[in-house]
Amino acid sequence: MIILLSIILTLCALGVLHTYVLYPRWVVAGRRPWLLSGAKVQAQKKEKEQGPDLTWPAVAVLMAVHNEEAILEQKLKSLATQDYPGELHLSIGSDCSTDATNQILTSWSERDSRFHPTLYTVRQGKPAIINQLAKRTLHDRGLKDCDPVALPTAALSTTNSPLPTVFIITDASVILRPNTITELIRPIREDDRIGVVDATMIQTGGTEEGIGQVEETYIHREVEIKRAEGQRWGAMIGPFGGCWAIRTKAFTPIPDNFLVDDFFLCMAAYERGFLGVSSPEAVVEEAVGQSLHDEFRRKVRISSGNWQNLVRFRKLWWPFWKSPLAFAFFSHKVLRWWTPFLLLIGLVAWVLLLVNLGAENNYWPSVVLFIMMALILLLVGLDRFLSSFNVHFRPGRYLSYFIAMNAALLVGCWRYLIGIKSNVWQPSQRP
Repeated sequence: MIILLSIILTLCALGVLHTYVLYPRWVVAGRRPWLLSGAKVQAQKKEKEQGPDLTWPAVAVLMAVHNEEAILEQKLKSLATQDYPGELHLSIGSDCSTDATNQILTSWSERDSRFHPTLYTVRQGKPAIINQLAKRTLHDRGLKDCDPVALPTAALSTTNSPLPTVFIITDASVILRPNTITELIRPIREDDRIGVVDATMIQTGGTEEGIGQVEETYIHREVEIKRAEGQRWGAMIGPFGGCWAIRTKAFTPIPDNFLVDDFFLCMAAYERGFLGVSSPEAVVEEAVGQSLHDEFRRKVRISSGNWQNLVRFRKLWWPFWKSPLAFAFFSHKVLRWWTPFLLLIGLVAWVLLLVNLGAENNYWPSVVLFIMMALILLLVGLDRFLSSFNVHFRPGRYLSYFIAMNAALLVGCWRYLIGIKSNVWQPSQRP
């Protein structure tokens, strides 16, 4: 029993250490120059010999919005000022907005013919809106017999209609730089194997108050990991979702009640044999969340969706040693989602180990456990106490964030187990 409990405790500790420390450091340190650099070099050589290739694929931007009047003008302006040299269609669905969102969308459509708003009168959720916008965009651009259940991969390859080759899916809170869409499309244009390209997310406005700076640090770290995965294996484990590109041939309609649409679409593209990378030149900005309460609510929703995707794409990550994609998926996401369970199981194993060792042999293991628990309580309590005097204790803030986000994973798992009945979302409040 002592040996078994020791093994369980060790595996739990290694799982948490691997997903949070070992894997990120290893994959970032070991990344190579862009995996697809050969195709990039050939494209550059062709442009030098024959002049620039002026054929850029038609692009359709898909965006679902709900009560986004505070940021929408700035967002639409960033879309209107894109320097993309090819055809650009801007398809925006308002998910039963009750503020000035619909008026703003209508006004922009009257000023710029590229904007095509659809004003829905029933709340449906972002995934359902994205599905309908994708179907409607293909239909309006010449594909008349579009199956709403399965978007037509075969038809896309046979039709002569000017269909969009790439969808760009973005959120209202994410602001694009003028060259963002061009840089998102460039890897797809240069290599037919690439089906997914993520933008580089920069979080802005982080302050010491709340969790702004902690969230900025987390996002920056995730950007590095995803970029390294794309460079190393051509398979970053999910885009950030704020602004990213996917080939229409790689697009799979999002199932009903799925909550994390970007991760689903990316993994479904990998199932079809496409690669995914993150573009360092396609930069977008988003105001960082400051409220722990709001981020907890958002992480609970994401966690519920994570479990949907974990089960749906189980063949992509198990066994985790079968391919680089499986190893990256398991290391970066699966173990991360399992972390609260690993921590709880490890704690129970530690306590049972103390009981089985007996009072004569468990002195030092008991002391270590006591010190760890006391240190956690001290750091979290000190952060809460000092913050009331406008003093910000960063070690305690980081630990509080880690505990809260893992608690959100537990709540999200519970909601997944009891059944997800709706994927309607409420946008996070960001400055």
